[in-house]
Amino acid sequence: MREYMDIFCDISGQQVSFPKSKTYCSSNISNYVARALAELCGSPVTKNLGSYLGVPLIHGRITKDTYKEILVKTQKRLATWKSASLSFAGRCTLIKSVTSALSVYAMQSIKLPSDICKTLDKINMDFLWGSSVDRRKIQLINWETGFDEDLGLVVVMI
Repeated sequence: MREYMDIFCDISGQQVSFPKSKTYCSSNISNYVARALAELCGSPVTKNLGSYLGVPLIHGRITKDTYKEILVKTQKRLATWKSASLSFAGRCTLIKSVTSALSVYAMQSIKLPSDICKTLDKINMDFLWGSSVDRRKIQLINWETGFDEDLGLVVVMI
């Protein structure tokens, strides 16, 4: 395997950083063989590949925790903005341009679980209406029926 990677490096002109790399093996391969492969490559064995460009690399069953990072990123992004300091139109624009982009980017290649989509919608709507952890504000328009072009409130529900 190392020989093939060296051939790839020679042809492409790129280099593989083996200490930064990880060896992932199928569950059908014994631990002994996996460790031997990792030793040949000079990279540690892993059961979790982590994420690439913010999207988890999935190699098993999808759970709610798999995409929890997207929820955390959305909440962090909105926490930097104070909903009270932005107009309603500004909050709409922020949701459409910034927070939706985080989830849409992930959805280009994978289908998010429905619970994650509902939670993202709730985070966005709470920010839109000015709700926070400390206080809840009444939402003046129904989520499902109120957001259309006739009203001028076009916020795409995830």
